[in-house]
Amino acid sequence: MPTKATAGLKPCATTGEPNGNNDGGCGLCPASADGYDAAYGGALCAECADAFGALQSDLREVRDE
Repeated sequence: MPTKATAGLKPCATTGEPNGNNDGGCGLCPASADGYDAAYGGALCAECADAFGALQSDLREVRDE
């Protein structure tokens, strides 16, 4: 299998690694997950992903004031 050179370390998940989401649900609410959020570090539904992104944005604004 061909590989590409990368500068530095690049985290990659494989099928053999646990992703912390064994039940297929959102990590913050009982809804089913829509995808994996790398900033959160787990699976989130779309609504929680939007809310988590807004929280991060608000925190950055407060930090930068």
